[in-house]
Amino acid sequence: MRVTKVCLVGLAIAGAMLTGETNPAFEVATVKASGPETATRRFLIEGRRFVTFHTSLADLVQFAYGLHPRQIADGPRWLTSAKFDVVGTTGGDGKPTEQEWMKMMANLLADRFQLRFHLEKRELPVYAIEVDRNGPKLKLSDGDQNGFPSLGFRGRGELVARNANLGDLAWELQSAVLDRPVVDRTGLTSRFNFTLAWTPDEFQSTAVSGGTGTADEVFPNLFTAIRQQLGLRLEATKALVDVMSVENADLPGRD
Repeated sequence: MRVTKVCLVGLAIAGAMLTGETNPAFEVATVKASGPETATRRFLIEGRRFVTFHTSLADLVQFAYGLHPRQIADGPRWLTSAKFDVVGTTGGDGKPTEQEWMKMMANLLADRFQLRFHLEKRELPVYAIEVDRNGPKLKLSDGDQNGFPSLGFRGRGELVARNANLGDLAWELQSAVLDRPVVDRTGLTSRFNFTLAWTPDEFQSTAVSGGTGTADEVFPNLFTAIRQQLGLRLEATKALVDVMSVENADLPGRD
């Protein structure tokens, strides 16, 4: 199987998933407890098939609602400790978009885990993306400004983005790299093409495996790289962010 990095677009969690609108659902889905032979968390998308290995309910919630782990609160003790393998397939023609995969997962969590929650604002430590004092160094995308972005890692420490806005960058950094939520405070709404390459430190996520950049090049740390390469900066601060307070979650029955 070819492992594909799941590229998310940072859906607003107060959007269609929470307003009762019709949402796509997996045509067939199984949820099973992970076996002892599975020790590494993985997400895969192949055509119309979505697969996870060794994922907790918290991991699945993060995917479905575009949340950082710190944005999930309360719930049962097994929220992060119990591990599951999920396989979901869709019917029809064409490949679902990232938003559709997220909505399908949200529906599965409500159905199989009886997930119930409410949203509230809490002040949390975050990283804020801001424009550096010398201005941004970003190339405007010539793609559809209303189209979908493409973001993916070429191993740890190299993120390639096409037709992406800075909200997409914030999501990728919080979901696969940094230890706190990331918010976009640049005020820039256009879509850009860029590559961000850095040398990860020991505290940054190892969820994305592979090499670091190009073998013949040595890159600075993330905070320096984002200033030098993109004309942006990451500021450690606090901000009010959406937090999901889990009211109910049940272990799924056997499939």
